[in-house]
Amino acid sequence: MRVACLLSLIALLSACGEEPAQPSPPRPVMVQSIESAGEARVLRYSGRVEAAEGTQLAFQADGRITRFLVNDGERVERGQVLAELDDTDYRLQLREAEVALRTLEADVARRRGLRDEGILAPAAVEQAEAQLASARANRDAAARQVGFTRLQAPYNGVVARRLAAVGVVVPAGEPVLRMQDSDIVEVVVDVPERDAARLPFGPELTARGRVLALPGLQPMALIYREHATTPDEQSRTYRLALRGTPPAGANVLPGMAVQVAIEDPAPSTLAQGQHRVPVGAVLSDAEGQSVVWTVGEDNAAQPVAVRVHSVDGAHALVDATLQPSTRVVVAGARLLQAGQVVEPRTRR
Repeated sequence: MRVACLLSLIALLSACGEEPAQPSPPRPVMVQSIESAGEARVLRYSGRVEAAEGTQLAFQADGRITRFLVNDGERVERGQVLAELDDTDYRLQLREAEVALRTLEADVARRRGLRDEGILAPAAVEQAEAQLASARANRDAAARQVGFTRLQAPYNGVVARRLAAVGVVVPAGEPVLRMQDSDIVEVVVDVPERDAARLPFGPELTARGRVLALPGLQPMALIYREHATTPDEQSRTYRLALRGTPPAGANVLPGMAVQVAIEDPAPSTLAQGQHRVPVGAVLSDAEGQSVVWTVGEDNAAQPVAVRVHSVDGAHALVDATLQPSTRVVVAGARLLQAGQVVEPRTRR
């Protein structure tokens, strides 16, 4: 009896010492939404952020650059001074113009007094007044030249690159800075020719873009900018450029991946109960029945039986009991079990 109790106690202590089995992490799978009857079909493309066209800034006067007040990549506001020239000579010219102006103002005042006394002919006064107007113009021009030695930002943006160095003498009009508009993001996608044939390329084309590196932000509203009229020789796709405003507080940089969604202008031809699913989502179960694996709001995967009508390119037309916009697994479904929790991902 004592031996039996001792063995039971050892077994109990051993069981208490074992750590509970850790649950397996969710299996990552690639998912995509389906198209159902009554839904507006959405065309989705992988895009990328490209640097928007910048503006080259130049001084409007000749001179030697004394300093830059900004660095590459720095955000600036409209009117902010970006760089300065040596203004010594221009300020000397301004002082000379101001002295000449004051001298002529005094001379005109004296002549007007003599004219009023009848000592001086009106023509002499008119000649002095003309000289005074010319002196004012010279003074204003000299003042503008002094202002031209300070380069200001024409709009809110980002300094993309400095094109000159401190101490270099630059002529008027030679670019010294490149600046980009921080309020504009340009997104480029490659549109397959089957979609390019029916998309309304022009100002009426709109889209939405989601920056994949910033999943917590709302998609950007994008508008048409331009498109290529000839396809890429290898991919047979057409380059489409869109523009939009980046989300507030987001640092959207060139090269970032963007998922672009464009509503298909062609009306859906699906009947009730029919769905268009990615062809990679249709698999066969152990009995040979066609199924697709769906992912619910709780990220649990479930197989759903379907009947395949036809295959059109990258999509299959199926009959099934599916809700509109259901997410189906397009990669990673072969090892799934019913009810298994997954980590849904979308293609970049």
